[in-house]
Amino acid sequence: MKRRLNILCLLVMLVFGYSVFESAYYFSNAFMAGAKAGMNYKDNAEQFKETINMKTVALYPDNIANLKDSVYNDKTGEFVPALYSKLIVSVDTPMNLWLKFVTLMCNYIGIFSMILSVVFFVKLIIAINKSLIFNWKNVRRLRWLGSMLILNFICIALPAYISVYELSGVFSISGYSLNLSCLVSKLTLTLGLIALVVGEIFAIGLKMKEEQDLTI
Repeated sequence: MKRRLNILCLLVMLVFGYSVFESAYYFSNAFMAGAKAGMNYKDNAEQFKETINMKTVALYPDNIANLKDSVYNDKTGEFVPALYSKLIVSVDTPMNLWLKFVTLMCNYIGIFSMILSVVFFVKLIIAINKSLIFNWKNVRRLRWLGSMLILNFICIALPAYISVYELSGVFSISGYSLNLSCLVSKLTLTLGLIALVVGEIFAIGLKMKEEQDLTI
């Protein structure tokens, strides 16, 4: 029984760890690219400008049956029909200090919330491994874990929405519309809601147990 529970906890830990690693990987790549461009600003100001204006764009074709574009296939040496789904483009958008501030704060809060969620998750796994499962400490841990994961999702979704909002006024591709959903992973939101649901189930079970103990 405990072995099966440990295996399930390990699987959840792997999925959770993948989500954390993926977010940290893309964030660190973007940070390093910006830092490198900043160090070489005097040597290549134009490249620095292109780097800081880089944005990820998710596209959805107006007619998915019409492969209106093409890409070069190195294997066959010919162009093949294609539709664009996600691009990284360098587009100069109007400077809005409030939106930049919100985006920056979301990035920092997102990192902080992800670190806290890892801490609460590890504490929960340790408690379960010690067979300390149905108690109010775990209920609070699950609630905090769920809240931090949902907060992290918001901190990812809001900058993506701001980016699409800024791009919609200065960038468009014929036959495509900007797609927000492909820019935001739903994994952290799903895990956060599951954690809150499990936390409430634990809380209901503990309350019922306390009521039965008082009755006896």
